Amino acid sequence: MSPKAKKLIYNIIIYVVLGLVALIVFIPVIGVVFSAFKSGEEYLTTSKLAPPSSFLYFDNFKEIMENGKVVQGFTNTVIIMACSLFGASMFSTMVAYVINRFEFTGKSLIKSIYLIASFVPGVTTQIVTFNLIKGLGLVNSLGAPILLYVGVDIVSLYLYMQYINEIPRSLDEAALVEGSSYTGVYLRIILPMLKPAIITACIIKGTAIYNDFYTAFLYLPSSNKSVMSTMLYRFMGPYSANWNIIAAGILVVLIPIFIVFVCLQKYIYKGFAEGAIK
Repeated sequence: MSPKAKKLIYNIIIYVVLGLVALIVFIPVIGVVFSAFKSGEEYLTTSKLAPPSSFLYFDNFKEIMENGKVVQGFTNTVIIMACSLFGASMFSTMVAYVINRFEFTGKSLIKSIYLIASFVPGVTTQIVTFNLIKGLGLVNSLGAPILLYVGVDIVSLYLYMQYINEIPRSLDEAALVEGSSYTGVYLRIILPMLKPAIITACIIKGTAIYNDFYTAFLYLPSSNKSVMSTMLYRFMGPYSANWNIIAAGILVVLIPIFIVFVCLQKYIYKGFAEGAIK
């Protein structure tokens, strides 16, 4: 067999495998999309993968918007994400700046603690964490998930440290000579140059926050404090048999994060690629 024929067969196998994997991933999504545009009767009498009789049937979405508290859930989600991402970005970049630029006793120990903490399963500390949040009076308050999310995570920390490594120290020294403080160096030099890394970290962390069901369900039990993930769960109660309506709710939850990912995916790849090269 010629090398050209071998390469052709190899490419065919690759595309077949990739196509099968993509099909497996998208079959549930296709089922949800089709179900969201079906009436209750049509949903029960047709295959879940059969296209709806009309993609102009919006009664399910109308029901979701009127009785599902979607607007309130989306508003709470945006507030939590905005506050959490801002706080997490500031804290993580500050920690990365201090660890990278300063020498002090216990520096290696602190880096080790961050690394070890990332291997501790979160569920093992939930009792202590919940009691702390309860002691602060933040249960059933948006402040509870915000406080939990603003913590420094090891992935973002090392991403920022890799970027800061490539920022010449001469810029810091020049700014200090001109009379700037260390805070000024951080705000005027380090932070602006970390923009690609910050965007990458925010996209990844924001997606995790948007999809996080456990934290919101545990710390925000009130229906008035629902976020997008718990809103969908609570909507399954009175509509447990109306899966077509629940499918519409799933679609409503998926659309915002899908749009954000499509628009910003280049920053994810760019941020990780540059971080790896650095």
